[in-house]
Amino acid sequence: MNEEMKMPIFLFALLAASALLAAPLAHAEEILVARVNGTGISQQRLERGFEEDLRQRKMNLLQIRNPQRMKDMRRAVLDNLIEQELFWQEAQKTGVVATPDEVEAAYKATAANFKSAEMFESRIRAEGYTPETYRELVKRQVSASNYIGGVLEKAAVVSDEEVHRFYKDNPDKFHRPEQVRVRHVVLKVAKQAGEAERAEKRARMEEILKQARAGGDFEQLARQHSEAPTKQWGGEMDPFGRGQVAKPLEDAAFALAPGGISDVLSLPEGFQILKLESRSEEVTVSEDAARERVRNYLQQIKAKQVLAKEVERLRNEGDVKILQPT
Repeated sequence: MNEEMKMPIFLFALLAASALLAAPLAHAEEILVARVNGTGISQQRLERGFEEDLRQRKMNLLQIRNPQRMKDMRRAVLDNLIEQELFWQEAQKTGVVATPDEVEAAYKATAANFKSAEMFESRIRAEGYTPETYRELVKRQVSASNYIGGVLEKAAVVSDEEVHRFYKDNPDKFHRPEQVRVRHVVLKVAKQAGEAERAEKRARMEEILKQARAGGDFEQLARQHSEAPTKQWGGEMDPFGRGQVAKPLEDAAFALAPGGISDVLSLPEGFQILKLESRSEEVTVSEDAARERVRNYLQQIKAKQVLAKEVERLRNEGDVKILQPT
């Protein structure tokens, strides 16, 4: 297995183990929510897995107001537990069970996420594990990852032709036109406003322009005076290229040098002044330069597809029963 393929799979194993940190192995007396080829998945394991999923999402139950969404989230956790059990079983059948060295490396990598070994052990004990039983969980997860790695190594191969075709079919992904990043101050004028009101707004904008050109902080002027939603960001607009904003704004922005401030722009909806923050030149990434990134991107997509098919095969050929509604 090449190193590029091996590393994501190893990380997958660590993530999977982390996701199941709160999911001890079922005991015989526990209520089962599913059975995978005779092996039970307990209600306790599902509940703790769901709690861990919420922690990773930085959510709590009160934030899930839609009952269907909660049901879907719980089912996703159960499906993950089923898939991991299927992969563990296949790892045993195909002889790719994790070695003691692999288990220890994954165990230490997970422990390294904590400030101390004591904090890590305290956490796993709070979740119902001992260091020994947690290592057993890690063994299952790394073994499952080993099996996944073998499946992907055989199937998730991206040819040079696929890379070339993607590059040719998606020119916008490899070309960035010249762009500018500007701040603006906006004073709005209603369509039905009379000349006096427009004149008053223009006079106000001329005064703001005078302050800006005298060295005033343009960002603060925008926060203080602008009537556009961008005022909360100091008047900063999203970067834009030619043809993406109104022509008067485009012409004024692209005519400025970095740090330059435009004259007052008179538009049907009001008045604006711009300050050019920066300019990005047009960039086109060659196919040679993009090749490996494209290959990695396509490999990830293909890997997900291959993995989904493998899960489907194992579920169809195995005996997977959902025993309780999620």
